[in-house]
Amino acid sequence: MKNYFTLVLLLVMGLTTACSSLRKFDKVETTMVDRYKIVYKDNKCGLYDTQADSLVTAIKYDALRYGRTATEQGLEFTVWVGEMKDYEGMIVIESKTNEPMEIMFPKR
Repeated sequence: MKNYFTLVLLLVMGLTTACSSLRKFDKVETTMVDRYKIVYKDNKCGLYDTQADSLVTAIKYDALRYGRTATEQGLEFTVWVGEMKDYEGMIVIESKTNEPMEIMFPKR
């Protein structure tokens, strides 16, 4: 009986931890790609990978929106459009490694 209680307690702790990972953000917005969510904290946003359970970008953007998913030379990636105070551009996330590449230009 003691082992059963311990097993149930560990299961409840694991579920609580898993469910609370996204609660550290003010808002979570779903996107067209189930894997990624846009998370908000203090009026800024960033990209969160639900499979890896981690942030992919810093929470520094004023706005983010999904662009497209593509495959080029055997690499699969998602393209996002990002905006910061004086800049706008693209954020490209390589799907296997979650490696981000940011290209930002000054707003005109």
